[in-house]
Amino acid sequence: MSFLLKSRISSASLVALTLCAAANHAFAETNWSGFYGGLALGGAYSAAKPDTDVLYTGYFEDLGGGSDREQLTPLLNDTLDGFDVSSSALFGYDYQDRNIVYGIEGDLTFMPFSETKSHGPFVYDTNAGGEFSTQTTVETDFSFSIRPKIGYATGNWQLYFAAGPSISRFKTTHRFTDNVLGGTDHTFTDTRTAFGVSSSIGAGYMLGDGWAFRGDYVMTYFPQIVNGDADVGQGGSEADFSYDADFQSHNVRFALIKRF
Repeated sequence: MSFLLKSRISSASLVALTLCAAANHAFAETNWSGFYGGLALGGAYSAAKPDTDVLYTGYFEDLGGGSDREQLTPLLNDTLDGFDVSSSALFGYDYQDRNIVYGIEGDLTFMPFSETKSHGPFVYDTNAGGEFSTQTTVETDFSFSIRPKIGYATGNWQLYFAAGPSISRFKTTHRFTDNVLGGTDHTFTDTRTAFGVSSSIGAGYMLGDGWAFRGDYVMTYFPQIVNGDADVGQGGSEADFSYDADFQSHNVRFALIKRF
């Protein structure tokens, strides 16, 4: 019995030492700790969603009490969307504790979004002799995000999720023309810095010598990219339009990362 017991203990010890050695070897092969930087290239679908309101100030109402609001609102709030090529500069730091990887990443993404929606000329429902046209343009070309992240490393792979604040710059232009009361040609322009949130989910593969290949999906949302009121220059000095809009982007990209 003593011999069998000693044999089993020796065998168990050998198995434990083998597993420990294998585990240490695995951790050494997948060390994601340290600073890193990289470049990414991708494609993004983005959409600006206006929430422009037609105000009851007298100009967009007829003498019989009717209003042009129901006719104008769907046209003014048409979504501006499109697909664009994106490029990103990435930099960050990771700290690995066994299989769990904690980190923070800065992401500067360039994406030339510029979309326009035009409608008209249409005849006013409340004025058969009057016609109007409307055109809205939204432009932005970059976003910067800082995202804390958490990941899981196994083998040469790392899976991760990240989320954090974002900042960007947007320009919104709205032109409205009609031929009522001598005609109006109104242009509203607003350029502002917008703050939002960004989240990403991705996977990286360690190639060796500090190089890694990565793919991810990034969603960025800005709740307010324009805010203002404007008078079309007819029917009094009160504002006729109230402007608001949000913006979101869905970016799929691939990156080459160098760890230092």
